[in-house]
Amino acid sequence: MKILTINGSPRGEQGNTEVLIKAFLDGAREVGAETETVYLKDKQIANCRGCFGCWSTTPGVCVHKDDMPELLEKVLQSDIAILASPLYIYTVTGLMKTFMDRLLPMAQPYIEVEDGLCNHPPRYPNAASRSIVLISNSGFPSQEHFSGLKETFKCWIRNGNRGLAGMICCAGGALLQVPELSGYFNWYLDAVRQAGREVVQNGVIADETQSALDRPLVGDIKLYAEQVNAFWERMGIPRI
Repeated sequence: MKILTINGSPRGEQGNTEVLIKAFLDGAREVGAETETVYLKDKQIANCRGCFGCWSTTPGVCVHKDDMPELLEKVLQSDIAILASPLYIYTVTGLMKTFMDRLLPMAQPYIEVEDGLCNHPPRYPNAASRSIVLISNSGFPSQEHFSGLKETFKCWIRNGNRGLAGMICCAGGALLQVPELSGYFNWYLDAVRQAGREVVQNGVIADETQSALDRPLVGDIKLYAEQVNAFWERMGIPRI
């Protein structure tokens, strides 16, 4: 079982998203998975030009000469792909969105209709069976802020005939790296590790585990906001 993680955080290994990735992969490796993580901040990936050359002129091959062909090959060789990104404007980062746009060569231009929905069939037979896991974190403390991101992934994966193995969206994720709170959120990281084990063993995150992952890290969002604002005040950042 090969798991490929695509980390779309501009902060890479220093970001809050990495904390979640490491816990998930720890659980996955415990049950025999082979893992690899790619940091998009270290890759050269040009924006999609919308020329459709990968469909018409050079089928399956983009006109850009950058790092994306290497990443496409890694995706094709994986059994599970984790797309991990902090929440930026209620969706993924620009790095991750560019990567997702450049997956277009993996699809065919034809349109199929299934259950009343249109989709592009995969170019490679094994691409349709790959499972996707979404990992994200937000500075906001409520799950509601992930609603747009979750809907995007549901639509995207439904259209691509892939399987959505689960979504780990951690509200208030910055708290996981606060030294003073070390150990306080072990219950959450334990659930992330359990999710890693379950995806490898069962192909999906169990309902009970998903319920734990959807629990907020903080119960009082007003108090959370006050503490965050106090931090910025101590930094000398004036309110306007």
